[in-house]
Amino acid sequence: MDFGLAITSSREVKHKHIITQLSDDIEKYFKVKNYGNDLKSIVIGVICVSPNFENFFKVRKPVYTKGKKEFHDEDFAYTIENNLEYNLKLNFEEFQNSSDEECKKIVAKEILLSLNSLDSIKKKIKDFDWDQFKKDLENFFKEKNLI
Repeated sequence: MDFGLAITSSREVKHKHIITQLSDDIEKYFKVKNYGNDLKSIVIGVICVSPNFENFFKVRKPVYTKGKKEFHDEDFAYTIENNLEYNLKLNFEEFQNSSDEECKKIVAKEILLSLNSLDSIKKKIKDFDWDQFKKDLENFFKEKNLI
């Protein structure tokens, strides 16, 4: 399964490298996992912007794309298949004023909490073992000493 984090941050965010590193680690961990055929990839948009930009970056509702969908841009094209995308927003002040290790824990906690907001979308994704996915995600964060 493909699983990654997409970062949206304002320039002054000090710890964005933490989110990138965590995304890379999550991607490697979940690459060999399979929880069913209805969900092959998850992308969580992690938003961390200064209060000046808060109004421009709203948390979107989860979007599930069943089947294949192709996207074309002037510079590139890509395909998604059985994909779930949604956003979470970090508290800018808390994240900005934390150490690298604390930032990792903040992101881990928010990712786990974000799973609770997926109840409505879970009905559309029938062939997917949500319980095992959540257990594996928790185990990943425990192995990294983040929860």
